[in-house]
Amino acid sequence: MNALRCCRALVPVLLIALVITASGCGKSAAPTVPSSSRPTTELTPQASDDIAKHFAVTLSSQGGLPLDRLGHTTVGAVAEGRFTGLEMGRENVSDDGEFSYSFTVTFFDRLGNEQHSYDPETTARMRIVARARGRVTSAEHRAQVGVDRLLDVGGLLPSETTLEVDGAAHDTADCTFEARDGSETRRYHLLSQGALTDVLKLKNEAVNPYPLSGNARWDVAVDAFARDESGTSEARFEATIVVTFNGTKHPNIEINKRWRYRMDLDTGEVVRQPA
Repeated sequence: MNALRCCRALVPVLLIALVITASGCGKSAAPTVPSSSRPTTELTPQASDDIAKHFAVTLSSQGGLPLDRLGHTTVGAVAEGRFTGLEMGRENVSDDGEFSYSFTVTFFDRLGNEQHSYDPETTARMRIVARARGRVTSAEHRAQVGVDRLLDVGGLLPSETTLEVDGAAHDTADCTFEARDGSETRRYHLLSQGALTDVLKLKNEAVNPYPLSGNARWDVAVDAFARDESGTSEARFEATIVVTFNGTKHPNIEINKRWRYRMDLDTGEVVRQPA
């Protein structure tokens, strides 16, 4: 527990080093950050629906836990020492066809002492600094995404059955929603910072692959652009997205404490819930 508190104290400092600096259109590049002098306006229901959809699709592509995948492996596999290609203290690079990943991993014992390698008997915790760049797509939606994470993962001792994940996030995304008949197009640039808090997940994913509890929160600045038969429009919004996990594939998403959704971690689909 002392080691966990120590790592959490490092999160704000290390997050500074995770600012996305790459730009361009390639898979390995993050979306660019636009400058905007437009005043912030109240988030619209349509924009809220689109933002919920984007975060749901991104989460589902990561197996439910933000950046659960690390190229050809997962956080769970690394936590159990099942990823034999891992290089300690060095940047590991991987590509799964949709995303390119780079990450470094540091292991610690129960007293918080850094270890040179994973030890199945004494490794208690690990810290992952990870970056991913790529694309996510679904019906009427596509996005170029840049994801930076600092993850603190506890529960690695053999006597423990549950992983606890905390961490910090810095993400960018350029999203497009396009009606199938071409009558309407909506584009968003999302610049967000957030945190994962007390996210619990079973080591044995065969029993339950979904996060048991905890939440992920993002504070997002949104530049929005829309085109339909009446013309074009632009707006700037601010949004707070909170995803609350509940042990099923249907966690809840809340945006600005006003709009609520139920999402499907397998498909990325969202359904707006009554207020």
